[in-house]
Amino acid sequence: MALTLVGCGAAGNAESHGDVIKLGETSGISGPAGGYGKALSEGQQAIFRAVNDAGGVDGKKIELTLLDDGLDVARAVQNVRKLVTDQNIAIVGGSGAGSIDAIVPVLDKAGVPLLFPAKSSPSFVNSVVPHAFAMVPTFPDQAHALVSTAFEKTGAGSVYLVRTVSDQNDPILAKVEAAVQNGGGSFLGTAVVPFGADVTPVALQVAEARPDYVVFTSAPAETTKIVNYLAGKDQLPKRAILGTTSLPGETFLQGTPRSAHDLLFSLAITKPPTDPSAADCLEAVRKYYPDSEIDTVTTFGCAIAQAVVAGLELAGPDPTSESLVKALASMQDRQVSPLIPPMTFSRESHMGLTSLPAVTVKDGQYQAAAETVTVPVLP
Repeated sequence: MALTLVGCGAAGNAESHGDVIKLGETSGISGPAGGYGKALSEGQQAIFRAVNDAGGVDGKKIELTLLDDGLDVARAVQNVRKLVTDQNIAIVGGSGAGSIDAIVPVLDKAGVPLLFPAKSSPSFVNSVVPHAFAMVPTFPDQAHALVSTAFEKTGAGSVYLVRTVSDQNDPILAKVEAAVQNGGGSFLGTAVVPFGADVTPVALQVAEARPDYVVFTSAPAETTKIVNYLAGKDQLPKRAILGTTSLPGETFLQGTPRSAHDLLFSLAITKPPTDPSAADCLEAVRKYYPDSEIDTVTTFGCAIAQAVVAGLELAGPDPTSESLVKALASMQDRQVSPLIPPMTFSRESHMGLTSLPAVTVKDGQYQAAAETVTVPVLP
């Protein structure tokens, strides 16, 4: 599957023709996670189309070529090599943990930036890769911030951690244990639930522990099943369900009862669609993709595109890969999108956000919490 989005005029290389800015993307649009990739891409494309219809960036239209990789790592690498050969000045967005890790060294070697993938990887967050720019703090840092914030809001307590199969499992566990200890709480244990597995054994472990807080870094489908089991047994955590940015979405909202909604305190990559800050995003998506179901993944796509546009505006009248990298690296406390906190990059960190919106649930919809949560990058 390939999709090209462009305004009027002949397609060409922004470095040589000056009328089109060529961007590429490889993402999982088909396959089991295709709904996520589709929603993310529609948010991006809606913003780019709105920018093009308003005259583009310095009069140049954005051309986005989207190639489907089905979350297959080999296909993702092949797609990126083609996009580089076709002289796209940057690769934007994209989903799939394994795919993102695989394409980072390819792009870095080619001198083509990767901008704001839907992946938070220690491989290019905790150590700077010159041509990779992330938006989202890692799950270990998010989990640490969640526990610390929960203890500050409602007091120290007992904590149980539920993780999915991930290369970040050990750091997640270490940072949750550290946050619990630093905050004066007690750590009750942890369990790992594989994708698509029977969640009953893990749910039983959580129920037997009777924690004040449960931290979920597991996938939304598995998290939803565990929460449903606990709700059915009247064994939800006493104080809060704490979720990383992997949690907020329609899967959790539609699949869990109000008793669980009342306990949710979760980090989100962007403010939810119900927030006034999402107005431009919603207007664009409804105009260009009227059949789309807008959720927090869609707003994430909008925020990615808005951040890319902000970088292009800083990169000069004829943006290139090199000028775009320099422009992003110079960002300091810059509000690139109303949906996210200001972004900052430095020589020490190419992870742009050090705080994230928090969300709760009210009347069956996500709403932005009063505060954002600081998520420092921890050693």
